[in-house]
Amino acid sequence: MLSISLLACHSNGRYPDAQQGKLIASASAYEFIDIDGTRHLLKDVKGAYKLLVFYDPEAEESLALIAAMKQSVPLAKGVASGKVNVVAICVNGDLSHWNTYREHIPSQWINGFDLNGERGVESYFFLSSFPRLVLLNDAHEEVKTAMGLDALIPFLEKSMYP
Repeated sequence: MLSISLLACHSNGRYPDAQQGKLIASASAYEFIDIDGTRHLLKDVKGAYKLLVFYDPEAEESLALIAAMKQSVPLAKGVASGKVNVVAICVNGDLSHWNTYREHIPSQWINGFDLNGERGVESYFFLSSFPRLVLLNDAHEEVKTAMGLDALIPFLEKSMYP
């Protein structure tokens, strides 16, 4: 019986997308600070959808994802209409590096920093790597998790404009 259990737990280290952003604790209680140092809870973020972008300002993948997000017309329409609120949260690095990176985060987005780093994120979201996109609905329930915009934008467009 033990050998069967061990074989069942063996994997390639990747998790299916359905499990990538599985919530561990209530996302509404997730805490971060904004660029002014003010503490916020995710439950205070308004909008039909909250698009969380967990990123590392020193990682090329994070820079590329944020650049692609800034160029996305459907995402810009969602933000402009008030249906989507983007929260970019730095989970790696120190405050000084995050402050120097802030010019890359659009002013229409919430620019956040997790004082607990990856440990803080792990309490609320099961994420295997960064950058990562997590889409929440207005009840702070996970709707979709993705590594890039290609998987997320068509889903978001269908949800915003059925």
